[in-house]
Amino acid sequence: MDAEGCLTALNPRAEQLLGTTAEQAIGRPYPEVLGPSFSDRVLSLFLHVSRRGESGEPRVLEMALPGGRRATLLANLGPLRDGSGKLTGFLLAIEERTSVTDVNELAAKAEHLETTLKRYVGDLVGGFAGARPSFTQVGGSVQTISVIHADVRGFTTVAEVLPPEEVMALLLRYHSAAVASLDELRATMSRFIGDAILAFWNAPEPCSDHARVATQGALALRRAVEAVGSDLRYGIGIHTGEALVGNLGSEQFMNYTAIGDTVNVAARLQGKARPGEVVCSAATLTAAGAGIRTTPLGPLVVKGRKKPVDAFRVEGIEV
Repeated sequence: MDAEGCLTALNPRAEQLLGTTAEQAIGRPYPEVLGPSFSDRVLSLFLHVSRRGESGEPRVLEMALPGGRRATLLANLGPLRDGSGKLTGFLLAIEERTSVTDVNELAAKAEHLETTLKRYVGDLVGGFAGARPSFTQVGGSVQTISVIHADVRGFTTVAEVLPPEEVMALLLRYHSAAVASLDELRATMSRFIGDAILAFWNAPEPCSDHARVATQGALALRRAVEAVGSDLRYGIGIHTGEALVGNLGSEQFMNYTAIGDTVNVAARLQGKARPGEVVCSAATLTAAGAGIRTTPLGPLVVKGRKKPVDAFRVEGIEV
């Protein structure tokens, strides 16, 4: 730097560390290039040189770099003088103290956190949350989605006669198969409600044929749980429409989910499905396109809704 604190040179390693280039940095005051956290700590080195006229011992500095990454640096500042001893500038020498071991440990921790996050919220939501910091803000937006609501039939009876640990093991077997079948079709796993599963398509990842994919997902879920055994049977409802989708809750605790009439109708249609049946609305059937084999069930009166819902039992789908 020159005597006024403007950068006059920057080596390649410093460019990499600061996330800039020599061309962008040269001629600018050091606080603009180093950022506020780094600059505050460099100021103490300046004060030392100003008082004593020479550099002191290198200092270990904990700070945030311009890109936001926190780092531990070993830093020192020394005066640059011309042949007559006049101060012409300063040389700032920095060395990042993060070792290869530290980097490996941080990478392992980051991988563990990402894996843990995805186990709680699913691969799709976990991936969005990790890649886009803004995605984790509380709030939502209204958009059209296709919703699956699947619930185990007779689960209360099963839970009454089995020890709790056997109930959990049984449910885990079936839910694992169900979730795996939905994951293959890129479903957003919203939440588990006891023995029920709520999943949807077209948010956060766009899916142009979400109604058809949701229908495929319901049938895949049915096949998957039937392959596990006959201990548990699911009733499944599908509906397509607008819902409020996003991170709902509070700043302290939130869940990426969907709420609204569309979700409620999917749940009510599930309630009308017999064990092993898939029941969809006319809205889903229309949006799904040709090739869906169904049996009309007529208008169904569902709890909490004034208008009945035209419903269909899904028998299969042409690929």
